[in-house]
Parts: sequence; structure tokens; C-alpha cells
Amino acid sequence: MIIFLYGADTFRSRQKLKFYREGFKKKYDPQGFNIEVLAGEKLKLEDLRNKLGNKGLLSKKKLVVIEDLMGKNKKEKIQKEVVKYLKENKLSQDEVLIFWEGDIENQGRGKKKRGRKKVSPLQKYLAKEAKVEDFGLLKGYRLKNWTEKEIRKRGGRIEPVALDLLLALVGQDLWQMNNEIEKLINYKKGKVINKDDVSLFVKTKYDTDIFKLTDALAEKKKKLALKLIRDQIMSGENELYLLAMLSRLFRILVQVKEVSQEESNYYTIANRLNLHPFVAKKSLVQTRNFKFKELKNIYQQLLDIDLKIKTSQAEPRVLFDLFIFKVCNS
Repeated sequence: MIIFLYGADTFRSRQKLKFYREGFKKKYDPQGFNIEVLAGEKLKLEDLRNKLGNKGLLSKKKLVVIEDLMGKNKKEKIQKEVVKYLKENKLSQDEVLIFWEGDIENQGRGKKKRGRKKVSPLQKYLAKEAKVEDFGLLKGYRLKNWTEKEIRKRGGRIEPVALDLLLALVGQDLWQMNNEIEKLINYKKGKVINKDDVSLFVKTKYDTDIFKLTDALAEKKKKLALKLIRDQIMSGENELYLLAMLSRLFRILVQVKEVSQEESNYYTIANRLNLHPFVAKKSLVQTRNFKFKELKNIYQQLLDIDLKIKTSQAEPRVLFDLFIFKVCNS
């Protein structure tokens, strides 16, 4: 069985991946000995062949997860090799292969070709052969329903006006929404969350501290950058969420820097990149402090940190410190 999870809403797709993994462990493999996770960015065909062909002695079933093959691996050759392998070696009933991808439409694989977006070889294959689940960003009543349901699921209650304010401040970022819900429920301890609680605890989607950190990196202010990032962590911010915010911001800066070479009006840039005007305006100002190559290098470093956290026991805080030293000393 092949499953394909992808989309801009990586929070819900990660939840679904966890659902499949936990379900597999509960039903077939309590110790998780027959679950393998492969980083798509550096995947080789031998890795996939070895993992699928190597079943443990205590379980007939095998679950293999490949993450970010289309989004981060720049070589289409490996995708074609994987497709060829899957065509020639049909999975048995005991094998489950899950491909997890983030927002592949906006990670360099969605380049237009003659008016149409280019689709990778692997994506074409999975669209026909896999169980496909597309996690687009929630909006409108679907976002409201999800948030309200999540609050109730955790034993919380919220006033309608407070819910509206929460949605206005956070928007479609369910990683942040998850954090904010957790803080509010822990604070209220069973009492109804009101508008004042949301105003007190919830940050805006575009936290000014993240912009301050970016300014510090641009100005090579190492001590200030270290302080800002440590303050974020000490305040209870999840390191993975902080990494996601930084990665998102520098991805936007790369895009804005590229578009600004042709267009200098931030409203037009906001429309072209589907950004909030505030973010487009602030990003446009910040890009003037970086060279285009420098922005791309910083974004790549953040992607490398993400890979190291997922594939090793590296301490996120140490990786953040090393990142700041490297950027500020370049």
C-alpha cells in the first residue's frame, strides 16, 4: 500500500502521519522495530530497496516513511529511479510506504511551463497509484470549526467573540494555533476563554521579535541575535515552531527579493506572492539589508537544521547558536 500526504498545512499532515504510525505500531509492531523513516533530501535508491526488503523477525509488516523527497531533493533522477523501482517491484500486502511532503507547490517544483505548473515524475505516479491526501490551508468556517473542535477536545471552552479574535490574530498557521490553544487552556484551567485572555496571551501571526531577530542577523549583531532567540525559547516557544517561523520568513524574503528586482510596490508584491500587505511591506524593507545570495544561503542553513533535527539527536538550541555564529561571522 502506498500513501501520499502533502500540502501547505503541514500541521494536519504531520498529525495524519502520526496517526498512521501509531496505528501501525498498535496493530502490528508495538516496539516500532519495523518502522523506518528516510530523509528524502539525501535519499538513494539503495536506501529504499534495503528498507523495504529487510523485514524484522518478529513482524511480517513493514512501514517505510519518506519525507521531503520532492520538496527538498533537487535531483529528479532519484524520483525517476523510485518510480521505476515501484513499477517493477509491486509492494506486498505486508508493506506500507508513505510519502510525506510539505508545500510542494511553492518549493520550487511548481515552476510554470507553458502556462501550466510542472509536476514531478513521482507526483504523477503517486496521483495514480497511491492513496492521496491533500492538506490545503484551512480557511473560513472550516478553520473556525477546526479551532473550536480542537479547544473542546482538550477540555477547553471559548466565547464566540474570543474565538473570532483568536482566528484574526493567528490566521491559518495551525502550528501557532496549536501553541496558542495550549497556553490559553493551561491558563484558564477549565474556565471559559474570553476576549481579554486572547488579547493578553496570543501573539500576532507576524511576531515582531522574529523581525527583530532578522534585523540583528542582517546587521551581524551576534550578541543581540543570540539573546533574541534565547528569549523566544525561554518564553516557552517550541524550538521546532521557532524554526518553522524563521524558515517561512526567510523563504518569503528570498521570494520578495527576487520579485522586487522587477516590482517595488509592496501591494503588488503582496498580490503576486499571496502575502499579507504588512508582511510584504516589512519584508521589502528587510531585503535591502541582504544580498540575494546571502538570503538563499541563510534559508538553506535553516533547511539543514530541520534535516539534522529530524535525522539525528542534535540539540536544537545548539544548532540555533551555531546558525547565528555562522551568519554573523560570514
